Amino acid sequence: MVLAATDGHSAQTLVYLHLLEKIRSGQLPGGTHIVSATVADELGVSRIPVREAIRQLATEGFLQLRSNRGAIVTSLSREQIVELCEIRSVLEGLAMVHASTQMKQREFAEAELALQRLAAAGSDIDWFVRAHEQFHDVFLTNCGRPQLVNEIKRQYTVFEPYLRINLRRSPTALKNTVAEHADLLEVVKKGGQSVVETSTRQHIMRMDLQEILNGFT
Repeated sequence: MVLAATDGHSAQTLVYLHLLEKIRSGQLPGGTHIVSATVADELGVSRIPVREAIRQLATEGFLQLRSNRGAIVTSLSREQIVELCEIRSVLEGLAMVHASTQMKQREFAEAELALQRLAAAGSDIDWFVRAHEQFHDVFLTNCGRPQLVNEIKRQYTVFEPYLRINLRRSPTALKNTVAEHADLLEVVKKGGQSVVETSTRQHIMRMDLQEILNGFT
C-alpha cells in the first residue's frame, strides 16, 4: 500500500490516520510493537512523517514510547477500562441531556434510522460499529457542545478496540446492544434531564463496561 498526499493532507496526517484506523479496528492490538522503518516501507513514505505520526499518537494516548523499544500500542488494564467508562458515562450523560432539549421530530427520525442500521448489522462487526457510532453521533451533533463532543469522540476511539473484541467473543452482545439502544432512544424522546442523564450513564456502565469485563482476560 502506497499513500499519496491528497486533498491537502500531509504525509504525516495520512500515516497518522492509517495507524489510528488499524488501532481502532483491532488490527494492531494492545502490546503491538510499531517499527517506523516497516511502516515507512509499507506506505511508501520516508521515516520522518512516520515518526511524527507516532509521536502524535503517543501524545493522544494510543501509543506508548519506550526507551530502546520504540512505540508500543497502548494496552488498557481492567482498572483503566473501568475508569474510561466512568469518564464516558459522565460526559455522554451530559451531552444527551443537552441533546434531549434540542432535538425535534426530524432528529429523532434520524436516530430511528440509525437504530435500524444497527439492527440490520447482523453478525457484521464492522457494520455494527459504524452504525453504533452513527446512532450516538445523532445526539452528539445536536447537543450544541462541540468541545464536549470532541472529548467524547476521543474517549470512544480509545474504547473501540475493546468493543470489537467483546463483539467477537460474545454472539449475544450484538442483539443485547440493539435492544439497549432502542430503550435509550425512548428515554430521550420522553425527556426529563435527570432521567436522561441517569439512563445514559447506566447504559454505558451496564452495556459497554459490563459486557467487556465479562470477557476480559
